[in-house]
Amino acid sequence: MANTAVLLRLTPLAAAAICCSPAAAADEDVQFWLYLKGSFEVADNVSNTTEVSPRWREGSDIIQLRTTFESEVADGLELGAGGAYIESGGSYEIRPHQQLVYSSGAFSARTRFEQRFAEGADRVELRLRQNVQFTRPLAEGTRAHVTGEALYTLQNRNRGTSDRGDQWRGEVGLQQRLNDSFSLTGAYRAIYTPGDNRSDTLNHVAILTLAWKP
Repeated sequence: MANTAVLLRLTPLAAAAICCSPAAAADEDVQFWLYLKGSFEVADNVSNTTEVSPRWREGSDIIQLRTTFESEVADGLELGAGGAYIESGGSYEIRPHQQLVYSSGAFSARTRFEQRFAEGADRVELRLRQNVQFTRPLAEGTRAHVTGEALYTLQNRNRGTSDRGDQWRGEVGLQQRLNDSFSLTGAYRAIYTPGDNRSDTLNHVAILTLAWKP
């Protein structure tokens, strides 16, 4: 119960920390993302998670398809690889990725390396993503989470520009298990993008996730 109380105190603080950051003077918008995902075993010690994610935002909407294969290589340690297809405004991007996930109790951390092949780009963009998450049950079938993620561009897709597009993300959410196979999660995510040659941006994202795992 003490840990649950700590989580409930940290939840508003995590959101406030991002919203009251230097992005207070940034351009802001509101978005809605939907995740439909399924996870299942495909072989001995190999699982797959596949998701479809339409995203409605000001300007061009996005549709993302992603699949990831994972295998446990040690206690609490998983290696994974997969790819995504993203389409927005008539252009597309193909995004392979490799990742390492560490889990211990309520804490988990994911390091993901992405190669972004965008239509019309000069070269492949290389991006590193570091995600950390703390999860705590609140009641039977109900749990809350607080997540932070840093996205760092190692190589820009276009030569001759210094606009990197790095991001800081913070999220708070609540998951409710519907039955033995399905769960529903609602979350708020703040995405802060500092602009090197343009205004900073702050996206307020409402997220709804329907997940299936037999």
